[in-house]
Amino acid sequence: MTLRRIQSDEPGPGQVLALRTMIWESELSRKDIQVEYRWVPAHKGIEGNEKADQQATKAAYKCRGKRIETQNPPSYLNYVSFAHINRRLTELKWEESKKKIQEMGRESKHSYRYDLAKRGGNSAVMGSRKSIAARFYQLKTGHALLGKYLRRIGKRRDMKCWWCGHEYQTRDHLFKWCKRWKREQKRLWVDGQEGEEGYEGVEKVLKKPKISLPMSLVFAEEKCSQALLDFLYLTDVGRISGVVEEAENSDHEESSDGGV
Repeated sequence: MTLRRIQSDEPGPGQVLALRTMIWESELSRKDIQVEYRWVPAHKGIEGNEKADQQATKAAYKCRGKRIETQNPPSYLNYVSFAHINRRLTELKWEESKKKIQEMGRESKHSYRYDLAKRGGNSAVMGSRKSIAARFYQLKTGHALLGKYLRRIGKRRDMKCWWCGHEYQTRDHLFKWCKRWKREQKRLWVDGQEGEEGYEGVEKVLKKPKISLPMSLVFAEEKCSQALLDFLYLTDVGRISGVVEEAENSDHEESSDGGV
């Protein structure tokens, strides 16, 4: 990439260095010094390459003032690439995050989780099992094991529900109408959960019947998150698909046709 860049002075990333390289090469040519560029593998102990790498590091770190020889750099070092700045910012953010996690870890193994909740995260989802939380967010975005989504990405020939046989298996169908999960649906929408950590049904929380509540609104309401998580825990919604079953049926049909 670098060798290609210095062959052209066209506008774009690295133009400044390309122009400087051309000027230096011209000056050396006037002194009858021939310049030849060769690619060499990095970090292989090649002496010239190691020296060049050291000089590049000095130039990149000059703005940080960590080295005496870079406090007043010569004019030809007065350049830092955006790529290097971006990389250093990323490294610093990771260092700060790691230090913060270590500090909170000394206080409590759950501190980081609670801290995220204070920043606006969904505490119910963050407090659930990873597999349940993953299904929650997949269903929230619609990129989940649903007949509708699998049909769209070409994994199924139709959108038929593999639990109740309904023609369209959508997110609304599974959470509201699928006959396979009637008991769990009643608990989600009407009954809620009893006990110390209980919650009200979604219809009571949002003060509307489920028929008029789109699932996008239910997933967006944080007060409904725990009810949705419990529904996922009690069912296989978003965890099992009919793709394997369909493939097996297809293979069986083909073998039957072959037998005839």
